[in-house]
Amino acid sequence: MHVAVEIVLGCAAIAGIYQVVQALAAWRFFRHARRAASRRRRAALPPVTVLKPLKGPGIELYENLASFCRQDYPAPVQVVFGVADPTDPAVAVVQRVKRDFPHLDVTLAIGEGQGSNRKVANLRQMMRHAKHRVLVMSDSDIRVRPDYLRTMVAPLDDPAVGLTTCLYRGRYFGLPSLVESLFINTDFIPMVLTVSLIPLRWGYGASIAFKREALDAIGGFGPIADHLADDHELGGRIFEAGWKLVLLPYVVETMLDSATFADVWRHQLRWARTYRVCQPAGWFASVVTHATLWGLVSLLALRGSPLGWAVFAAAITVRLGTLAFIMQLLRERDAPRHLWLVPLKDLASTAVWAMAFLGRRVEWSGQVLRVERDGRMAAVSPGVPVVDEPAQATASGR
Repeated sequence: MHVAVEIVLGCAAIAGIYQVVQALAAWRFFRHARRAASRRRRAALPPVTVLKPLKGPGIELYENLASFCRQDYPAPVQVVFGVADPTDPAVAVVQRVKRDFPHLDVTLAIGEGQGSNRKVANLRQMMRHAKHRVLVMSDSDIRVRPDYLRTMVAPLDDPAVGLTTCLYRGRYFGLPSLVESLFINTDFIPMVLTVSLIPLRWGYGASIAFKREALDAIGGFGPIADHLADDHELGGRIFEAGWKLVLLPYVVETMLDSATFADVWRHQLRWARTYRVCQPAGWFASVVTHATLWGLVSLLALRGSPLGWAVFAAAITVRLGTLAFIMQLLRERDAPRHLWLVPLKDLASTAVWAMAFLGRRVEWSGQVLRVERDGRMAAVSPGVPVVDEPAQATASGR
């Protein structure tokens, strides 16, 4: 057999084994994490400040924000909403929330701190209004259940724990956002569960809870105000400061606003280039785990022979079978209905993987940004042409 064919078949085998490892890692995570969660039911629950940076009207923004106001939580809860512009449409939504929940301590912070990451710049000015030592931060497109705060805060009763984070699933409103939800549910979630095999050292921005003293220990939000991957930096710095991070077996929803496939492409390319900067070696090596890709390449390399079809069928079967198992562990009822789209989505994921190396420019919240090698970013001035430097295929550590 030709050496090139042997390499392709080897990659297909590795990709298949990786899918099985993902399933086993998911089973192990939920088995241990749910046991730990049951032991935390008697944890002390202190007062909490919820930080919600906002921009624009969003998809079902009122319901998203209101879900944080309907919490079954025994201690005082302060909710700080933050906008940079007093004319932002989100202000009207916050005013409605304040009217509908008059018993809740709700603050609207208007203004902006320094930093090219406008979300973190917003958080910096919001912190002036935060009253409590436990902080919960989430994006404006996140919707939660009434037990959310109890779940996120309980592990912080452990003096060694400085930060908790959790999983999130995509909620879609059309075909483009359905496809984007598959990127989250069938790529991101299995990856996170696999990483749970090692000590957690970063957060996931959809939902993070942390102690104020852990934030103070890393100098507050200021040191990460110019980083695109603020959740990665926040978690990493708190970990390096000596705190333990905990990933919880809890899933929140993110309301996906992609109206076109171009929106999906921009979102995925931004995420891919962010990941490639944060974990360059891991991102480069991740292509060997693309089961659908190597199944298809094996079929082509073996010129449609019975062996080629067998390898292709095995790759698809293992990929979809392990995903169905993981979805069952997640108690996810909707995603399994759309697993037939996963092979096509997987090939799109491979294209995104390749494009991540072909530039440093991303689009985020109406801004065009250039991501530097250390993860910092700078806004690209309107009207100034940008020539992306191809990223190195193999990068050294951060």
